Amino acid sequence: MTAGPPWYLGDLADELAAAIGAREAALRLEQAPHGLDTWGERAVQHALAAALARAYTVTLEVHYPSTEGKKRSHRPRCDLVVSRPGVPLHQGESLPLPLCPPEQALWLELKVARQRGAGGAPDARYAQQWRRHLIADLRKLSAEPRIAAAAIVLIAFVEDEATLARDLDGFETVMAHHDVVAGFRQVRTVPIVDRLGHRLAAVALWPTV
Repeated sequence: MTAGPPWYLGDLADELAAAIGAREAALRLEQAPHGLDTWGERAVQHALAAALARAYTVTLEVHYPSTEGKKRSHRPRCDLVVSRPGVPLHQGESLPLPLCPPEQALWLELKVARQRGAGGAPDARYAQQWRRHLIADLRKLSAEPRIAAAAIVLIAFVEDEATLARDLDGFETVMAHHDVVAGFRQVRTVPIVDRLGHRLAAVALWPTV
């Protein structure tokens, strides 16, 4: 991934998949009874942020630029904002170091979706994460005039490649139905130990346009 705009999401997809793979390898080594597919969204978010922070500056839960001046409790936040190493995002601070303006950072909204929940039962929230939440995140990011580079990131735990391909295509059909436009998707997959019926972890990114 480049140090500033334009951000190449193919590199970011590789790095996120490598982070998922490293976590999966650690769980295999310790023969953990529970896998990544049982982690909550916040835990996944922090694990991926920690991995990216080895090469970049990563800021979590950042208020959107257009909400400046509003009550903090009413200001929506973006999950992850990535900027050049050693150059933190400018959030109104007065710091004795260079700061990254919102226009030069990469803004990421993250969602986690899993086909199966506790005991391997189908997770009723799976389709909702793909449809309602990702669509809402794309709209939020696209509406921000000071955000030049942004993407939605989906970490999906699924049974197999065929299921993933079906649901990726289905989600893009839903986007078109809602008149939401995104750029070309980047997808990476990581095999995982089957504990709940998931044999694949997928990283999928769609840039805003």
